Amino acid sequence: MREAMIRTVLAAHDGSAVADVVLPAAALMARLFSAPVVVVRVLETMRPFYDPVRGEVVWLSADEPRLELPAEVLLAEQRDALARSGVTPQTVVRLGSAVEELVAEVQRWPDPLLVLASHGRGGLGRAVLGSVADRVVRAGACPVLVVRAGGASLERLTHLLVPLDGSPAAERALPYAVTLAQKAGACLTLVRVAETHRELLVEFRGRRLAPEVTERMAGLEREASAYLDSVRARLPRDVVARTLLVSGDPRRQLVTLVERERPDLVVLTTHGHGAVQRWLIGSVTERLLTTTRVPLLVVPASRELVSP
Repeated sequence: MREAMIRTVLAAHDGSAVADVVLPAAALMARLFSAPVVVVRVLETMRPFYDPVRGEVVWLSADEPRLELPAEVLLAEQRDALARSGVTPQTVVRLGSAVEELVAEVQRWPDPLLVLASHGRGGLGRAVLGSVADRVVRAGACPVLVVRAGGASLERLTHLLVPLDGSPAAERALPYAVTLAQKAGACLTLVRVAETHRELLVEFRGRRLAPEVTERMAGLEREASAYLDSVRARLPRDVVARTLLVSGDPRRQLVTLVERERPDLVVLTTHGHGAVQRWLIGSVTERLLTTTRVPLLVVPASRELVSP
C-alpha cells in the first residue's frame, strides 16, 4: 500500500472567529507530514469589507480590487495562532468567488490538503458542504478536511474510523487513513454496513420477517464480515486496526455508529456503490457534521497516489 503524501496544507479562512477551528487541524496535519501551511482568505467582490489599513469600510469590486492589502496584515491573528502551535504559515489573499478562488489556489500547490470549516460567514458559510467541497473533491484536486465550527477540535489523532462499502473506490481512503495512523500512532476502525435495511423492512412488514429474507440478511452480513477481515489482512503490520460490522440502512447506521464511537476523524471517499455513493454530497455527510461534530477527511475516489 502506497503512502499517501500531503506536501501542502491549505487552511481556508473567512475572517470570522468560528473559522478559527481550521487552524488546529491545519497545524496538526502540517506537523504530521512536515508540510507548510498556507492560510487562504477570499475577499468576495460586491461586498463590504473593513480595511484595517485605512480604518474604513470599502466595497470590493473588480474595478477597485483592493489587492494591495497585505496578506500578512489581513491574516495576522491567524498567523499568530499558528505560530503558537509551532507552525510558521504563509498567507494568501484572493479576490473573487470563494468557490472559484479556492479551487484555483488548490491547483497552485503540490499534493495539497484543503482544510475547511463547515460554518462561517461570507463565501465560506453554507457553501462548504456544497459547491466548495463538491467542486474540489469531484475534480479530484485534493482531499478535503472538513471541521465543524463549534464541534470537536482536531488537535490530536488517536482513533480514525474508515467506512467501507466493498468497492475499490471506497478503498481509496485507506492509504490516507493508514498513513495518518502510522504518523500519529493512532488506531483504525474499519467499518462496513451490511446493507440489509433491516429496520426499514421491520417497519414495513412488521416484526416477523419471512425465513428467506432473514437468511438473505445473514448472507449479506457474512459477506461484509469476510470483506472486512480481508482488508485488515492487507494493512501494514505496524497499524493497529479492528473491524466493526453493523447491519441495516447505511445512512442511519453510519451516523449512529460515529456518534457512539466518537473517533477523532472519519476518513472516507466521495463515491462507492449502492447507497454509499451519496455519502459526500448528500444527507449522510451533512448529518455526520451537524449531529456528531466529528471532522471528516474526504478523499476523491479518483485520486491517484504517486510514490514519494
